[in-house]
Amino acid sequence: MAIDVRKLQSGGTYQAEGPLSSILNDIEQIGNFLRQIETQRRNFRKFSGVSMAAGLVLAVVASVLHINVLGFLAFLAFATGVIMYIYSFVYGRGMHTHHSRYDLLNELFQVLQRDADPRSSFSVKLALKPQPSQLSNEPWSDRKNGKQQFFEEDYLSIQGELLDGTVLSENLTELTRKRSFTNPRGKSKTKTRRRYMLALKFRYPSDVYADARPAHHALHEEIRVPPSAIVRETRVDEKAITVKSLVTAEMEIVPATTMTCLGAYRILNLARRARATGGAQ
Repeated sequence: MAIDVRKLQSGGTYQAEGPLSSILNDIEQIGNFLRQIETQRRNFRKFSGVSMAAGLVLAVVASVLHINVLGFLAFLAFATGVIMYIYSFVYGRGMHTHHSRYDLLNELFQVLQRDADPRSSFSVKLALKPQPSQLSNEPWSDRKNGKQQFFEEDYLSIQGELLDGTVLSENLTELTRKRSFTNPRGKSKTKTRRRYMLALKFRYPSDVYADARPAHHALHEEIRVPPSAIVRETRVDEKAITVKSLVTAEMEIVPATTMTCLGAYRILNLARRARATGGAQ
């Protein structure tokens, strides 16, 4: 089924539930749609350049020949070119600015499809346009006229069943700090920093892994993530493994997800071997 691209562009949110194969097809359609937006933006700029150049040529001819009609057409062509140039930055701006969110979704599902049946049920929600919530707005005493604002946005969630029956849930929250101040030259400056809270939960089947807690204690080491990420919490109980990490760069989310999955399955694989032998190894 084709995605309603008008609804996607106006709302800026992709949300779906269905077989993994259907989700992958949707992701391909979204990618095509985003590429169409980029092409259209470039076309607007190309046509605006042609229109402005034509306006200048007509203006010169009108000036030489003293033809008022050509002068009016020159103004019209140049003005149209300027409007098209400005509109090229407005058209699809929300989707264009956060194209990386689509790239992230695509990369994550390229990883997930290796460990899930195409018929497995998945749900996904992705905000392609920013919809942050402001947490606080306070003075920043370190700089003149300093002010800092904090925002958060839960912009990506994925849930689906893997080949072994484990249900994987992934949630991503963007944490933004925006600081504004006046520098020594009297100019206003704004600096923005983004961090990402990555939460992964593995609800594993007890008939395959029994209780993973003894295996977790037996490993005597924390789950590893890339140097740009910090594991904030690891919780293992008789039903699930939950890992929360703070990632400093958006490009490191996929590696952090992959390494977290590997770490969780080290625990689960040890639990499965222990179950098979009747005790922890």
